[in-house]
This record gives sequence, structure tokens and C-alpha cells, in this order.
Amino acid sequence: MFKGKTGMKRMMIMFCLLFFCSICTACGNRADKNGSMISDDGRSYGGLIKGETGETMETAFFDVTLKEAVRYNTYQFDDGLYQAEEGNTYLVVTLTIENTYDEDIPMSITDFTLDYEDNQSKEIITGYGKADLNNEKFMDNIFTLKMGESVTKSILFTVHNKENYTLNYTEYYEDEFKGDSFLVSFTPEEISVSKENGVTEQSSTENTTGE
Repeated sequence: MFKGKTGMKRMMIMFCLLFFCSICTACGNRADKNGSMISDDGRSYGGLIKGETGETMETAFFDVTLKEAVRYNTYQFDDGLYQAEEGNTYLVVTLTIENTYDEDIPMSITDFTLDYEDNQSKEIITGYGKADLNNEKFMDNIFTLKMGESVTKSILFTVHNKENYTLNYTEYYEDEFKGDSFLVSFTPEEISVSKENGVTEQSSTENTTGE
């Protein structure tokens, strides 16, 4: 009888330990305030982290800050001055990206996409960079952000003229693991560009929106 009671006591202890471990595991997998979960290998996923202009967003690979956003009714391209189509605008977004990872990061201008409220088509809106615009201030279409490097570059989007937009980025790892997503809401400044006698002038105007 004594041996039987001892065996039963050991079984109860083992059961309690297993139950306690399962609770700890469940607590560890609980989503945080951004909806992020932690995978078995320690990577965060499933979260939606929101920010605003001037706020630094800390991704798994780099810190990114939306420094400035300006929309233009007309824009001076390499081959001339262009007027945006009715209801559209040229939107230039300037970002500072700092590599905080422990190695170089391969990147593309398409890592950053744009969206806005009432975008009925739900299409992925990508922008134009240095290779498209032949302008050094714009982001290279494909580039490597070296370890510890920080760059400040712009992206040009041609989009419907709206008051507010969101810039999106989602973490993707080499093994196709999808991490957290980041969303920066912003209201761009509006600037009118004109060209007279070979000189480009810029003047601020009131914001207008179009459908």
C-alpha cells in the first residue's frame, strides 16, 4: 500500500508539472497589444504595428522613419514637366532606413507599398525609384542595405488624390516566414510645380482631394 501511494503521488506531481508547462506555453504564445505572436524559433509574426509621420518603426531588420510626404499636381521629371491626370496626384514619400540587423539586407523599392481609404480595387500600389526617374534622391529599385548603414531616399507614387494615405511594410524572411506588418498613416503636404524660362518653381497650395 505504501508503494502504491508513493507511485500515485509521483503521478500527481508529473501531471501538475505538465499542466503548469502547458499553461506557460499558452501564455508565451498569447498575442501582444499589436496582435503579434511568437513562433517556436522566437520570431514575431501576425502583428500590425501602426505609426505616423516622423515616428521610427522598429522592424526585425531595420528602423524606418517616414520623414516627409509631398503631393504635386504637376511634377518635373527628367524629360519634362508633367500634369497629373484628373483625380490623380504625384506623391513623393521620403524615408530614412537604418539597418539594425546583424548582416546586410537585400531590399527592393517594392518592399514599401501604398494604400488609402476606399481603395476599391485593393490593388497593391508600388512606386518609382532611381532607375525609373534618373534622379539620385530616389531609392534604388533593388539594393543592399549594409549592416549598420542608414539611407534617406524618396519613392514616387502616382495615385488617386486623397487627403490621407498609409505606407505599408511586411517582414518576410529568406525561408518565406511572414513576420509582422507595419502601417504608417500620413497626410501629405501639397506643392504646385511650374516651369518658366527654364526655372522650376515650387509654391505651397491648399490640400484638395479627388475621388
